[in-house]
Formats: sequence, structure tokens, C-alpha cells
Amino acid sequence: MKTENTGTVLVDCAGARMGGARRLLLELESYLVDNRRPDVRVIGRDQPVSPAWLIQRERPWRHRRVVSLNNVGFVVTPARRWLLLHQPQHFLDPEEIRKLGGRVDREIPWQAQVVRQAARRSDMIVVPTTGMARRVAMTAPDLSSRISVRPNPLSMAPEPVTGRRPEVFLCPVLFARWKRMGDILRTVDEAVDIVRRGHRTEIEVLVTATPWEARAEGLGDARHLRFIGRITHTEVARYRRRSWATIYPTRIESFGYPLAEARLAAQPVVAHDTPHNREVAGGALVPFTQEHPDDIADAIRRALETRVPPEPGNPFDRDRYFDWMLGATEATS
Repeated sequence: MKTENTGTVLVDCAGARMGGARRLLLELESYLVDNRRPDVRVIGRDQPVSPAWLIQRERPWRHRRVVSLNNVGFVVTPARRWLLLHQPQHFLDPEEIRKLGGRVDREIPWQAQVVRQAARRSDMIVVPTTGMARRVAMTAPDLSSRISVRPNPLSMAPEPVTGRRPEVFLCPVLFARWKRMGDILRTVDEAVDIVRRGHRTEIEVLVTATPWEARAEGLGDARHLRFIGRITHTEVARYRRRSWATIYPTRIESFGYPLAEARLAAQPVVAHDTPHNREVAGGALVPFTQEHPDDIADAIRRALETRVPPEPGNPFDRDRYFDWMLGATEATS
């Protein structure tokens, strides 16, 4: 094991263009603004993760620690190497691959090999949830001893619960072929129809995808889903403040920022009843067990009657996360 000397920390954030990776970068940038860390140097902003970039960043940097936020660890740079893994596709089990069929991105098999080989050169592997840790350990058992579970950072001011409209549910998802959002959201649309007819509540679900994406997934005729486009984090927060609850029906996530945001906003979140979702969403979770319209409709009805108590503290504390990752506090695991 390499020991750390005094010096700087290099952080590669290449590839953080959307979704949770982008949100993580925003949290890092706000941390660096609020905390004086002249010892931290960030590279890769607006840079895609490409073979050329991975070679370029492997310079003989004189740093005490290098941190990769983009799933691909440093390999030869002479420093302690930290790696954040947050792409489930690189650690799918055979049954998941079978179910996804042709939906798995074509480049994933070779990417997974690169990611795993690079991870073997890392001194510390950080994952955001226990479920992601199990996924990595089952697929690559030799990495188990270096894994540390640290929930992704999330800084949010308290939000008022007044002004939330029971007829509005927010579904902040990022469409990707492997997530099969068409199948999932068609079931949600049918569930909303059941609630509207049986509960006489004119519910509408706001989905953060474009109408083009909806049509490509066979959702062009959805009756109760409104596709509001790919919007910024600030716009998502604005929609959340006027929505009664969040619906986050995805099947495979490494973390899921909408789950954490609902928890800190004391807002019900309708999602699968899984250990992963319970870990991230905590008491805000309003679970469904079967991906069936009746089961999801029951969860939506319960969400309409749910009042989520505020969190006594922030389990996703930003400063604690980056102090640890960037070496401001002693790493103990």
C-alpha cells in the first residue's frame, strides 16, 4: 500500500455531463467554492471519457492522491489511487443481462473489462450504496477488500411542504435504453388511471424526458404522463416544490439522487420495495412490491395520504463526504 505524503489531490471528473454524475460534480464544485482547498486540482470538466483522455491524464503527476469520479481508475500515476464506481451496467449479473437482452449498450462488455482491470490498480474503491458494493463484490470478488460505502453527497436547503399539489407527481428519470423506461412508465400510466377512476383525483405525472424520447419508447399515447423535457437541476427542484410526491420506478441504480432528494425534502417517493431504495430513501419511501398497475396504484394512493417527517440531520452531508474523499480527514476504511 502506498503511503500519502503532503501535496495536492488531483480529481478527474471527465464524463460528468448528465444525471447523477453531473449532480456529483455540482456538489464537488460547490464544496470547493465554500471550502478553501488550494490543495485540490480538478481536471476533465466538459471532457468525454475516451481512450485518449485516459492516456493523457496518466502523466507523472506529483500528487499525494488521485481521484477518479468516472468509473475508470488511474493505473500508473504514482500516488494513492481512489476510484468512484457508480455505473451498474459494468457489474450486471448474468440474470440481469438475460432480462435486458439487446438493451445493454453495445460498448458495455469491453467497457466493463477496462473498468474492472483499472479498478484492480486502485487503493480505495468508493461506492454509493450497499447494493452497489454487493454488485461489485459479486462480479469482481478480488476488489472486495478495497470497497468503502459512502452515500453520494447532497446539499439541500429545507423546503416548505405547503404549496404542494396532490394532483402533481414528479418523475425525475434519465432515459437510457437499458433502463427500459417505456415498459416501466406504461405501467405507471395505467396505475394513475386506476387511481383517477377509483380515487377521483386528477393526478398527472411530470416526466423529465422529451416527447421524442417518449415516442421512441412507445409512450406517445400515454394519457397521464406529461413529458417536460430534460431539464436542469434547478428546474427539477422547482417542479419538486410544487409536486406532492416523487415517482422513481427505475429497476437498477447505483444511488438514485431523486430518492435522496425526496428524503431531504420530506416528500413521499413511490419506488420499488428493495433494500437499495430503503437505504437511500429512508422513511420517505412508499414502496410497491410488484411492477403491476394495481400495486403501483396502491402505492400512489398511500403516497397521497403520507406525511414524511423531516430528517433530523443530513445523511448525505456534502462536506463530510468530500473531506474524507479528498483527504481533509483521516481515511479509516
